Amino acid sequence: MKPMFGSAMLILASISVGHTDDNIDRPGKGDWCYLAVHAPSQAEQQAFIDEVASAAAKASRKHGVPAAVLVGMAAVESGYGMTRIALKSNNIYAFKWPGSEIAKGYDKFVLWCQPDWDKGNEYPAFKSRVDAVDFVAWRLASSRHYKAATAAYNKSISRGIDLQQAALTWLEAIAPIYNYDGPAYVRKVSAVIRHPVKGTSISLWEMTR
Repeated sequence: MKPMFGSAMLILASISVGHTDDNIDRPGKGDWCYLAVHAPSQAEQQAFIDEVASAAAKASRKHGVPAAVLVGMAAVESGYGMTRIALKSNNIYAFKWPGSEIAKGYDKFVLWCQPDWDKGNEYPAFKSRVDAVDFVAWRLASSRHYKAATAAYNKSISRGIDLQQAALTWLEAIAPIYNYDGPAYVRKVSAVIRHPVKGTSISLWEMTR
């Protein structure tokens, strides 16, 4: 885990917005804290992907980061929308608190159940998932940790490099900084990009182009 820059854990599970479950507010600490409350249904997956894909397409045009990868990252980080941190703060990227100046007026959310081995349990609390997408896209474009990769991605696109290849190269460049296990993260995000919703054949490349 790399504090301040990104993910809490690789997760694929979900829960509907507004769902009431005592397990969400489970007391104590442990690795279970990062898990979503239940495995996503096809309908839950589709609703999440539709919402985030629309936001990611706008964020991509605004900040110059690949939309398909933004959606795949959100699905992996939040379990298609509803890990505890996503339910409580709309932080679907498990993006850690970057400091008040960078957080731009967002409130701070404390993940109460985060295990002690993971330093830094404070995260931005976003007003909506759309806000989360825009904020993280902005950080991936402007932060010193990621901006070189984003600049290289946009240069590749301007030179006519295949969009999918350029986006995957970008993902491979940011993954070791964003996540504690970069190679595994690339595999998981790439898998979601190829098949975002079980039982369907459309890819995120098609949904966000």
